[in-house]
Amino acid sequence: MSGNSASSRASIDIGRFLLSIWKPLILGGCLGGMAGIGMYLFLGPIYSANTQVLVSKKASVPINDGEANRFGDRGDHVELIKSDLIIEPAFKKHGLNSVPALATAYDPYKNIREGMAVSRSAGQENSFDNVFDISFDHPDKEIAKTVVQAIVESYRDYLHETRDENSRQMYDTLLNRQKKLSDEIAKLEKDYREFRVSAPVFLKASPIVGANGVPVPPQSRYEAELSSIEEEQNEGQIKQSGIEAKLSELKRRRERGDSRESLEFWVTYSLSTGTGAGKSASSGGGAGALSGPPEKAALDQQFLTARLLEQGLLHSLGADHTDVRNVRRQIDTILNSYAQQGLTPPAYQRSSNNPADARNHEGMDLISVYEETLKSQLEELKSIAKNLDIMREDAEKKAKDAELYQVEDQRLKDDLSIKKAQLSQVFNQIATYDVSKEQEGYRMKQIAQVRIERSLKRVIKIVGMFGFLGIGLVFILSYFREWMDTRIKNVDELCKLSETTLLGSIPKFATTPDSERLAKETGLTSALVFLHRPGSREAEAFRTIRTTLFHGLRNNEKVLQITSAEPGDGKSTIAVNTALAMAQAGKRVLLIDCDLRRPTLHHLLGLPQEIGFTDVLLNEIQWQNAIRETPSENLSVITAGLCPENPAEILSQVNLPALLNEMRSEYDFIILDSPPVLAVSDPAILSPHVDGISLVARLKKNKRAAIVRAMETLRVHGANVHGLIANGLDMESASESGYGYESYGSYYNEDESPKAPQNPSQRPRPAEPTEIIKT
Repeated sequence: MSGNSASSRASIDIGRFLLSIWKPLILGGCLGGMAGIGMYLFLGPIYSANTQVLVSKKASVPINDGEANRFGDRGDHVELIKSDLIIEPAFKKHGLNSVPALATAYDPYKNIREGMAVSRSAGQENSFDNVFDISFDHPDKEIAKTVVQAIVESYRDYLHETRDENSRQMYDTLLNRQKKLSDEIAKLEKDYREFRVSAPVFLKASPIVGANGVPVPPQSRYEAELSSIEEEQNEGQIKQSGIEAKLSELKRRRERGDSRESLEFWVTYSLSTGTGAGKSASSGGGAGALSGPPEKAALDQQFLTARLLEQGLLHSLGADHTDVRNVRRQIDTILNSYAQQGLTPPAYQRSSNNPADARNHEGMDLISVYEETLKSQLEELKSIAKNLDIMREDAEKKAKDAELYQVEDQRLKDDLSIKKAQLSQVFNQIATYDVSKEQEGYRMKQIAQVRIERSLKRVIKIVGMFGFLGIGLVFILSYFREWMDTRIKNVDELCKLSETTLLGSIPKFATTPDSERLAKETGLTSALVFLHRPGSREAEAFRTIRTTLFHGLRNNEKVLQITSAEPGDGKSTIAVNTALAMAQAGKRVLLIDCDLRRPTLHHLLGLPQEIGFTDVLLNEIQWQNAIRETPSENLSVITAGLCPENPAEILSQVNLPALLNEMRSEYDFIILDSPPVLAVSDPAILSPHVDGISLVARLKKNKRAAIVRAMETLRVHGANVHGLIANGLDMESASESGYGYESYGSYYNEDESPKAPQNPSQRPRPAEPTEIIKT
């Protein structure tokens, strides 16, 4: 550990530091408070004018059924009242400009704002009623009252003007909205008329009601026409398929080589059953049905049947036969029906020849007629199918166009309906505006007159400020002093700094009249507390050191050197009292004053200085002859003797180990009182020849750097430092460090009478009166 500047200062424990200066802090606060009172008396009092206003939200009636009442929102009025929006009208409209003290200020608005306080004392945001406290502080009570009243009136004007302005804005907004909606409706109506003019006429279908009474969406005229065409196409395809099937079957039978009778039978059977002829086949004439209206299809079926029957009869009968004539009359009737209904009859040529003869001459018979009839019907169905395809394309296009026009028509109607509904709502709002405008805004009432009272805030502010200033000043000065003071303050700091064991702590010596009297009678200094006050806390502290040394020293360790860092640390006093404590414990102790420059032991014990350790070192006498007895039976002392000119050289030239070994054989413990480590080199010369060193440090005297340098010096010379002894421990430091001797005061007998020496005749005569040495 180096003795640099870093080791000369330690970190300050703020908590412990504050506890150590609590009395100066209180004194500083009191002095600061007194200075604050004086400053308040010098500046004079401040008067506070205050009043209360009630601000209520008007109970508005909702214009619409779904509109909720809005109220509250007065929390921002606390700051609003202190703003220039209220303060400026108070100057211009309510007379504050006529007050010279206010009007001539550098920033009058700021002065008003800083001196005014506004708070809400009752009500919440969602309450209809709020109460505001308004106050203003000023040295002149009349000015304070004038300002408060002017602010109240300005705030009242603001509420009325805001309501009127909001009402005007609302009315203008409604009128603008009405005009805009009217223009939009006129434009939409014009656009709808133009659309209807350009759009084709589309007939609406009648609504359809289902079997359960539920309305069914009706089909438009174009959708119904398209469905009818699709149905006719399906029927034509079925008929065409039936005819193609009969032609294929007839061809197959011919190729198979069926007989004519078999073919005629199949034709007759086909005509009678109507197989493969679609819906008309169920009536017995499926093969002869043509596509077209139902009346023509029925006539075609009847005509084909009668024609085939005629051909069948002519095979076996003549033309004049009654059955043949009846069939021909039936054919004539069918042909007349064609003419009556305006239909084109099929080609017919009556023949009187036998069908067999006709087949031989013309190649026609029943089977051929049936085949030709089917082929003509198939061609007619194909022609009709082409026409239906064209009609379907046209119907689909018309249906799509109709759907698009209907969608656009509905959109225009919806837009027009929405705008008309909005216009109707605006009309209702305008109609109810005169009623609702009186229900908007706030209602203000001053519920307390302006009262004047002396303000305590200024007293508290000034006195408190000066009080804290005094406390802060004391703290800063104390902290600076503590930071600059590098002395060791307590035992904990000493232990951390030295990094070694603490053997004990000695409290500050307290003298009593008895100890002073006994010191004069015996010639022994009052610092020998172990003799004069054996029951004191100081004597008990030396017993603690004695016990620590007994347990810390080994059996062969007898020579103990007691030194300090600097002069005046009390090492000699501690050495004498420690030796007395050991001697009282029954140990034979030899105390040697090795301080050959400023010897002290002979003053403490009242012994003559001559013939001492210097003479022994110079080999002028044997060490046994230099021993002097003391009031303690087991304690012997060798004083320093006369001070030589070169003590360091004398200590270096003498065979100290041999001398100390001789003393070991005679005594249990040998205590060497050596000079301070930092003052001279003598302790460093002695340190290698002793068994252990105890370093004495005086609290609140030794600086940190001194202890650090002393420890470094001893360690450099190979000294065995057993520990430190803290001297000068006061009661406050003792309590903080856990050495609270005051807490165990009942264990000490401060009034115990000193014991007289056992062999007074052997005690040396008192030395000549000398000045008291500082311990």
